[in-house]
Amino acid sequence: MTRPRLDPARQTWMQAPETVAVMEALDAARPGGSRFVGGCVRNALLGEPVADVDIATQLLPDETIAAAKAAGLKAVPTGKAHGTITVIAGGVPFEVTTLRRDVSTDGRRAVVTFTEDWAEDAQRRDFRLNALYADRTGAIIDPTGGLEDVAPRRFVFVGTPENRIREDYLRILRLFRFEAWYGGGDPDPAGLAAAAALKDGLHKLSVERVWAELKKLLAARDPRAALAAMAQAGILDLILGVNGSLRVLGGIVDQDIQYGLAPDSLLRFVALADGGPERIRTMAAKLKMSNAETRRLEGAVDPSAREDVTRAFSDMAAAERAIMALGARAFEDQARLQAAGEVAPPPRDWTLLAKFAREWAEPEFPVKGGDLILLGYEPGPMLGDALDELKAHWVAERFEPTREELIARLKTH
Repeated sequence: MTRPRLDPARQTWMQAPETVAVMEALDAARPGGSRFVGGCVRNALLGEPVADVDIATQLLPDETIAAAKAAGLKAVPTGKAHGTITVIAGGVPFEVTTLRRDVSTDGRRAVVTFTEDWAEDAQRRDFRLNALYADRTGAIIDPTGGLEDVAPRRFVFVGTPENRIREDYLRILRLFRFEAWYGGGDPDPAGLAAAAALKDGLHKLSVERVWAELKKLLAARDPRAALAAMAQAGILDLILGVNGSLRVLGGIVDQDIQYGLAPDSLLRFVALADGGPERIRTMAAKLKMSNAETRRLEGAVDPSAREDVTRAFSDMAAAERAIMALGARAFEDQARLQAAGEVAPPPRDWTLLAKFAREWAEPEFPVKGGDLILLGYEPGPMLGDALDELKAHWVAERFEPTREELIARLKTH
């Protein structure tokens, strides 16, 4: 049987000057001792775009550094203890990692020793599709049987799934993330069973790592099948405290696909969480999200203008009031979520509201604090409350009252 191989002429990443420069530098130190590995080989075989190029080498870390410097390339010891040196050519970073095998693991970190054996290096990797190597001619080296997984686009753990997961529990989430991004719809039953059985090991991980992995999963074009499998295995409940709403999430995904929108992990997270401000705040705190992420999520469920958002689908005055109260980003998020949650098709058209929100410019409120001081208000909370009340009236009247009309209204109260 003819074994698959990569055609370098068809792989722009293999022929890129930066890639060639790094491989030539490594080969000068040890001819044939370095090969492409992991995601670049996997994606090339699957016909997916290649973003990052990783290289496995028989050179020791110090030898990698010396080889890079001899070729005039920059070498950064980003993970030297674990064998990883980042070699930079033409501003492009390449992770070059010495072949290694695990000495011990604790579910989060591994103690490694270096080796020259490609099969040993492959045995410590997570999935067979990620344990494929390719030399500069495109010849594939397959120590674990990963080529069998290319056609079905299936992610099968290297060796025993339970062993791989116990080495690093993040591999549970990586399984679902890879299935979401590249899977063929028929996940490996043994891997799914092991992930479900060992899910409590996720508690060993930092919540930052969990959130980073979940965010990547949510950025897949259509993560619904993977998330449904996670829910069935009880993994979503363990991470979020709820299994989430795949129905609302599905509505958001359908919007993205229909209109060619880039997946928005944060909006999809809100849809999946399907809860109010308190649940969102709890989840954001549990996953230690950034302040900016938390603010975005809170805005998407802010109840202060929910009724106006609902009316906005048929009332542009309500849309203006909601934008004033929420801001354009939160208004668009809420409009999309409401449309995604519609049960009876066709859902309401949120696209016009999104366009309106992006183009809308807030009019300048015509009354200043100095105007109220001239009326006898003392600087302080009472003045602020009066301004807020006046502005609320101005917004409710679609910004039409003039400065004189607003001040006159204040005089009569």
